[in-house]
Amino acid sequence: MSSIIARFIETIDNDKLQIFYDLAYGKKHILNNIIHHNWQFKDNPFNRLGKKSIVVTENNSEISSHLGIFPVDLKVFNTIKSAIWHISFYTLEQYRGVGLGSKALEYSSLFFDFTMVLSGSDGTKKIYLNQGGKSFGDLNRYVGILDKNRLENYIGNKIQKNQISLENKSKLKFDKIECLDNSYDVFWEKAKNRYPITVNRTKQYLQWRYLEHPMIQYHFMLLKNNNKILGYAVLRFEDNNEELKAVRIVDMIVLENYDDEIIKQIINYCINKIDFIDFFCTGNFYKTSFEKNGFFNNLIEDLRIPTVFNPIDLNRRPEINFFYKQSNLNSSYDESFNEINNWYFVKGDSDQDRANMIQ
Repeated sequence: MSSIIARFIETIDNDKLQIFYDLAYGKKHILNNIIHHNWQFKDNPFNRLGKKSIVVTENNSEISSHLGIFPVDLKVFNTIKSAIWHISFYTLEQYRGVGLGSKALEYSSLFFDFTMVLSGSDGTKKIYLNQGGKSFGDLNRYVGILDKNRLENYIGNKIQKNQISLENKSKLKFDKIECLDNSYDVFWEKAKNRYPITVNRTKQYLQWRYLEHPMIQYHFMLLKNNNKILGYAVLRFEDNNEELKAVRIVDMIVLENYDDEIIKQIINYCINKIDFIDFFCTGNFYKTSFEKNGFFNNLIEDLRIPTVFNPIDLNRRPEINFFYKQSNLNSSYDESFNEINNWYFVKGDSDQDRANMIQ
């Protein structure tokens, strides 16, 4: 294992990387789309590496394992720490069992304060735990049913949950926007105090992640009173299937006391357009308001509601787990890191909401 060398990819690796992707994922996988590839690994405003954020190992002039890195600035209480999401982690079958994955993870950890995973495999979780990491289990999944008959017909079972009805209109504005202005900075400065540990959602980051995404058309919705931002929700419509349509709330930040309002606005915006709404998140930040508005936590109910669309796949794992480790174990450690309700992550974090495979 000591002879294994992990390193960041260079431009001269492009041909080798293409061969690896074809072997590991197949030619139609989204990683073979150069637009997505550049957006994910090069254009991220938190990528300060000066190169694409991919770590590889190499055996006999062949890329043997691949570890994608999604850099973020992590707000940890009152400080900003460097962090990464580990994504697209794969070792070719003939090279497994000799520690390539562990070496790649260890190498990438040298450059950041925290490393994190959403929806990681059992193998990746084992490596994390062996290196001093912590697992928090699965994210909450709040589901609101807007057309119960269509959802029951699709899954083939009766659902013992009520359908959500249209909410009364509000005097507050809830509008789709194309660009954030400086008023967002004022909002985030106030809103971020609600979320002890989360991605530092700067205007630049949100423009890159959602508003200027090259392949996905998000609905970036602002809740406002006059010109004051009270919250935002990022919606993705999964409505290309005739048999079932959904809206995923992939990100949501809102000032306290306006949770109920923004959820009602989302329901009004989506009703008569789709069959259900869902929202993955850590912590209990919005638990009371979602339940008050007719949503239920499918992490508890475990109904067979699809999470993968285009095409719909009921066989894919519906859960999204979360685990992390502090890279420098000699640095100050806060026991509050062990409290999941201090962490706020959503489906829009890491690569859990990404463009579909190449058609």
